Amino acid sequence: MNGEMDEMEKGGMKGMHGKGKMEGMKGSMKGMKGKGKMKGGCKGHGKGMKGMGGKHGMHGVEEPQKEYTYVKAVETGFDETVAKVKEELKKEGFGVLSEVRVDRLFKEKLGLEMEPYVILGACNPDYSSELIGIDINSGTFLPCNLVVYVKEGKTHVSLLLPTKAMSITGNDELLEVAGKVEEILKGVVERV
Repeated sequence: MNGEMDEMEKGGMKGMHGKGKMEGMKGSMKGMKGKGKMKGGCKGHGKGMKGMGGKHGMHGVEEPQKEYTYVKAVETGFDETVAKVKEELKKEGFGVLSEVRVDRLFKEKLGLEMEPYVILGACNPDYSSELIGIDINSGTFLPCNLVVYVKEGKTHVSLLLPTKAMSITGNDELLEVAGKVEEILKGVVERV
């Protein structure tokens, strides 16, 4: 902070009424040094807190885990699991509008190696039209994402919970529809 004050004194504070005012401010700033400072510093405000993930002064305090996905480990391989998810979605009237092979994308664009990982964007026209009819901007939550990935040799299916995503709207009508969709998609995950 003293360096900033020195810079201000040199160039940008010419409109102040004399150097005495600046010296007084400098003295006041020095008196604040150390007060209100968090133990270990704060990322972006002095020394970073290594290993704390940006948790400001939260030594030893666990942040509550927010469950926003529904995940199931399965016995089948990656390709078989992706096919099964698509099959189960179709049975429920959901189509896969988008399919992003994240592992291939990262390999091509970043040169990163990772185990197979795909994001499937699933949509049911009936529920989608109902949501958009309630709130035209709810389309930003569509399609519903399911992920199939391999971690440590084991295949997993993960669903972003529609009620968690929609909860930020505070709209009970949207949440009601999202709840119906969520139950159907949880069933899909369970049957894989």
